[in-house]
Amino acid sequence: MDPVKIAIFVGAFLLLLAIGRMLSRAGEVHASQLPSPQPGAGPDAPTDYGSGERTAPSLTGAEVGLPSQIPPVKRWDDGSFNRPYVSNYYFAKTDLVRGPADPGSFCDDLYLLLEDPESQQRWYNKYTVATPAGLRRLMDQQKFESVYLDGDVVIVSRWDLQVILHTVIDELVNTYGKHKTEGEILTKPDQTREQL
Repeated sequence: MDPVKIAIFVGAFLLLLAIGRMLSRAGEVHASQLPSPQPGAGPDAPTDYGSGERTAPSLTGAEVGLPSQIPPVKRWDDGSFNRPYVSNYYFAKTDLVRGPADPGSFCDDLYLLLEDPESQQRWYNKYTVATPAGLRRLMDQQKFESVYLDGDVVIVSRWDLQVILHTVIDELVNTYGKHKTEGEILTKPDQTREQL
């Protein structure tokens, strides 16, 4: 092997490596440069349907509290739990205390921060909550002929935080709280609805 060719190859390799590192450093973002996490600030941040801009609520459920009693977390005989912990909740653009400007016409995303009682794993569930008039307004603003709602959707007649949370948590209990007893899958009794 020719030592000149090897030297040229090694030199070109080192030059490309140095250029790659410089370009990589230029695009780096360090944790100290990141903004503190806020509801509505992540890559999947809630979007205001009307304007398309990202917004954050003024208060979250951790600050306001749950407006109604929810069933306590219980462990079933098989070791599973009836529901996850609800750590926090908030709407993408609607203030939890004031509600929307028009209680009869709104469309917003509700986020629940949930935690598995056993593993302490945390995740968000997203629910689109709207009134029929709010969906109509959204369709008119966006000039949609039709809307396909994928995921969890709650339609209410008007803004009522207790009804909205009751509906979402009741469904969460029904889907999460399934457990096996003697080979059958059972769900919580309808009494859960009255307890919320």
